[in-house]
Amino acid sequence: MAFNSYQKHCTKCKKSKPCSQRHIYVMELDSKVLELKKFKETNPNYEQGMPCVYVGKSIHHPKCRQSMHNNCKPGSWQGKKWTCYCKKKPGINEATLATRSSSVIGKYMTGYLLPQLYKSVNPQRGPNNNSMAEEILAAELRSQGYGVWAGHHDSKSKFS
Repeated sequence: MAFNSYQKHCTKCKKSKPCSQRHIYVMELDSKVLELKKFKETNPNYEQGMPCVYVGKSIHHPKCRQSMHNNCKPGSWQGKKWTCYCKKKPGINEATLATRSSSVIGKYMTGYLLPQLYKSVNPQRGPNNNSMAEEILAAELRSQGYGVWAGHHDSKSKFS
C-alpha cells in the first residue's frame, strides 16, 4: 500500500521515504474517555472543550502505529492485521500482543493522528530519548489544558 506523506509527521522524513528512526505520535481520543476516573485524576488541569489525546512512541513511523491501533484493538486483536508503511516490517503483518492497541486507545481512539502536535519533536534517536520525549510532550500538552494519556507512562496504573 503506497503512502507518500511521511514528511507530514517528521522533520527528517522525506515525502516518499521515511527516515527509519523512532517517532513520537499523538492520536485523538473520544471525549468519553473523560468519564474514566483515572483519566480525570491524571489530568487535573484539563480545560473543558480541549481535545483528549494519546501520546505514544514507536520504532515505526506514526502512520504504521496508527494502523496498529486501528486494526489491533484489545480483546479482538488476534487474527487481525496491520500495515507497515515505513518498511521496518514491510507490508501486511499479523497482530501480536506488542502491536495491539492499549486498553485506552482501543476503546476511545478516533483513529486520527494529530501531526501538528508532534512533528517538530520527530525523529527521536534511541529508546531512552524516545521515552523521554513521550513523557515531555505529554506534560507539555497537559500544561496547555489537553486531556492526555501517555502510553507507557500512564499505563503503569490501572484505569478504574
